[in-house]
Amino acid sequence: MKFRTIALLMLLTGFVSVACGSQKTAVRQDSVPQQADGAFTPETYFKKVVDNSCHEKCLTAKVKCEIQMDGNSISTSGTLRMKKDDVIQISLLDPIVGAFELGRMEFTQDKLLVIDRYNKKYINVPYAEVDFLKKCDIDFNSLQNLFWNDIFVPAKSKPEASDFTFTDGNGGEPKNEGTVCLQYVDEHLTYAFSTLQPEGRLTRTMINGNRDKDSKFAFDYADFQNFEGRLFPNDMIMSFVMGNKSASLSFLLSSLKNKSGWETRTKIPTKYKQEDAERIFKSLIGK
Repeated sequence: MKFRTIALLMLLTGFVSVACGSQKTAVRQDSVPQQADGAFTPETYFKKVVDNSCHEKCLTAKVKCEIQMDGNSISTSGTLRMKKDDVIQISLLDPIVGAFELGRMEFTQDKLLVIDRYNKKYINVPYAEVDFLKKCDIDFNSLQNLFWNDIFVPAKSKPEASDFTFTDGNGGEPKNEGTVCLQYVDEHLTYAFSTLQPEGRLTRTMINGNRDKDSKFAFDYADFQNFEGRLFPNDMIMSFVMGNKSASLSFLLSSLKNKSGWETRTKIPTKYKQEDAERIFKSLIGK
């Protein structure tokens, strides 16, 4: 496949191929002692973070994006369409022709679809049939929360305060100012959600593995603007490093709308050739 298609696929591997990370000393929520009035309390702060969630069902936006991979880069425009608990669509236009759709990524509850219109190829496969996605418990819920600027616990519909440890920016006990990190650790990965006092705004999601120290994944959020009465990040940067491979995809959003009525499922042209997803993903992550 050409660089432009590989760049799209590389970003998919970034969600799950992280295999390392460090774990700071933290105080788990249920072990935090009773605190005086006005002191930091995990339950109260957790509610602040959750209350920042966008309540709308749909979001559509124009996007300007830049893909960088191992020293190469490409800038283009496109669209982002999301419907909660149903689908995420990212459509990227050819940077030269403009109106021509170069590729599309579509995440639904049970499948991921990647269409390469340049080479007339596609991947359409259940998450469970891609080995490293299955091993790391990546599902639609995790991907959805990343794009909607929400905290999450893998394979759990609604996180609770007791799922996380709470630290300040230096790994100590948090106070009512500065950064608060909410951390969740499972068998494979460590999830760290950086939030900013006083409103509890989520500014970064970091996912690290628990063994390999050469890999990490981050989703950064900035330029929060009003969207239907709530603040939503208009600037998103997805990036990852896996050994000697690195890639990032930045989105600059504009014209955000709470719009429904668009096609939530992409039709695959009959003349397109289906690629073997497992083979492609293994080659991209060097296995």
